[in-house]
Amino acid sequence: MMLPEYRHGESAVHRLGSAWYAVVVPLLLSLTWATLSWGQPAPDTPLHSWPATLPANQIRVGKEKELWTRQLEMARRIGGKALLGLRNAPMDDSVPIDSSVLQAARDNYVLIRAAKQGMEIFKNDQKFPDPIMELAVQRVTAAWHLARTAVDRHSWGLSRQEYLTVAVRDLGMSVQLVDQVLIILP
Repeated sequence: MMLPEYRHGESAVHRLGSAWYAVVVPLLLSLTWATLSWGQPAPDTPLHSWPATLPANQIRVGKEKELWTRQLEMARRIGGKALLGLRNAPMDDSVPIDSSVLQAARDNYVLIRAAKQGMEIFKNDQKFPDPIMELAVQRVTAAWHLARTAVDRHSWGLSRQEYLTVAVRDLGMSVQLVDQVLIILP
């Protein structure tokens, strides 16, 4: 069997290598892009996690500043209502926490998450980094993590006193961070 002849200094492995690059490199790039974008909601899609009492148009993800500003203002209002309800809840287990208070905490979390993702899309679409926007996204992300405490820890089996102490502290800090973001955004 004769081996094919190629140009001077070129081997069959070299030819195979160039074909390999032409096929595998674009495939790897597309897989990398798919992996990085996996799990990210498409713009203008509503977010669903817990049962939310908010309409889909209020919790949709979008890069419009007016949308996530409105979502943060609603989160501040609803989060304040949830915080007040948690502060007024009895420390003993004799009476369950009002379900409307827990629902307000869930709605607060969903609104902050939608605003956070919209802000991230907006930030990633900018040609030049904006330090104010970077700071706002960092604060909204911190507020999002803190808002989750009042929602998740209710089902962790903590005593009422432990739950209320942590939930009031974290939800209060979350509302403060949302206030700060609304102040620093132009």
